[in-house]
Amino acid sequence: MNYSSENLTARKIYEDRKVRLAVLGLLLAWISALSLVVFQNFNVVAAEKISGYFPQGLLFSYVLTLVLLFFCEFVGGILMILFNTVRGIPLAEYARIWSVKSSRSILGASVLGGPLATACSVIGISLCGSTYGNCMIGLTPVITAILGTLFLKEKTGVRVFVGIFFTVVGVAVAGIAPPEGVSNFYMGLLIAAVAPMGYAVEAIISTHAMDVADPLIACPLYRMIGGSIIELVCAAAVCAASGHGDWILQIFFVIFAEPVILGFLLLSTVFLTIQYNGIYAAYSYCGATRGSAILFSTPIWSIPIGMVMKYMEIGDFSVTGLGILGAFVIVAGIMIILAKPSELFRLRDV
Repeated sequence: MNYSSENLTARKIYEDRKVRLAVLGLLLAWISALSLVVFQNFNVVAAEKISGYFPQGLLFSYVLTLVLLFFCEFVGGILMILFNTVRGIPLAEYARIWSVKSSRSILGASVLGGPLATACSVIGISLCGSTYGNCMIGLTPVITAILGTLFLKEKTGVRVFVGIFFTVVGVAVAGIAPPEGVSNFYMGLLIAAVAPMGYAVEAIISTHAMDVADPLIACPLYRMIGGSIIELVCAAAVCAASGHGDWILQIFFVIFAEPVILGFLLLSTVFLTIQYNGIYAAYSYCGATRGSAILFSTPIWSIPIGMVMKYMEIGDFSVTGLGILGAFVIVAGIMIILAKPSELFRLRDV
């Protein structure tokens, strides 16, 4: 009898801990969503200021985006390692994580998350605007839910696919017409549409790897420092292939010659660091599908954040009524995916 009672007590403690971790994961995902929008805005402003010194074109925009991501991720990774050191994690722990071969898959996932997904999202947003780019990126939970069901055995049902339907409808509504003063709207939507697949696959791979690694150690090691090096290599390869081998050095010269640009990049670095580490921890605590759904509720958050930044004269922001409607429909779809309380607080079975 006592043995059975002890089992029930242990199970209750276990379930309570799962609930607390799931709630923490959802909170971290929401903080990551806000940080992602702020990062995007600061990054776009810095890129626009740098672009004035160079010829315009998608090729340069891509190289510039990769170089800025390298800067933010590399510096952010160093900052995160310093933070971990302060909280008592020795440097030897990074060597131990590296020795776990399955954890290295995060480095492979960073190719999809950096040079593909993040680069396309930033370029797309710079062309079509924050709310519209984030609406397109809002398809990420749709793809993540499908992949999570197939590869992580996460539990989904009819309700999840109803939410997916609403999300897709919201994207279609938001993309009907461009806001005033935007000339490359549909090109921006098209480029931003590449991001969801990269983000979704990255989430699936990273969530699987987080089962064997501390997310706050693996993220700065693989996703930030490792990923940033990959991005710089990609930028160098594009420059060499296109005959613009001096672009990277010129970009860095402009960054360090202009204190305002450097300031925006440092702010971008802070928010990117919060976003990366927050969402990696969230994926571990509440699963890729639910963490991704909260993270990519950014269409809603892009509206007040964009308005505040415009009021502060940091950057430009414009949105139509259809854009706002589409953003709310997308987030409504995401909330339908998350609506059932018994599933909202359930972790993956690992």
